[in-house]
Amino acid sequence: MSNVDVEIYFSQFKEFFKENPSELKNLIGEGKPEDFFNEVYATVNRNYENGEELELTKKQIIEIVLKINQMGPDNKVPTQIFQNTKFGEICLN
Repeated sequence: MSNVDVEIYFSQFKEFFKENPSELKNLIGEGKPEDFFNEVYATVNRNYENGEELELTKKQIIEIVLKINQMGPDNKVPTQIFQNTKFGEICLN
């Protein structure tokens, strides 16, 4: 396959969501569409360079959506297990 295949796949992928904006919103939630498409393009290129299928897997799409919504393992929200109340400090464990 050539790099032209990457461009064709990506343009078809992007065109689908351009024609179906509600599907894009349902998929990415609060994420920015440009961030989503940048990550998709980078992943498709990575697949090409690794000799894999260009088509994104469900796992890859989920990872992209989590990343753009800052919900992945690299973006953990710190949890606080102790909370101050009018009765004193309690453990939420």
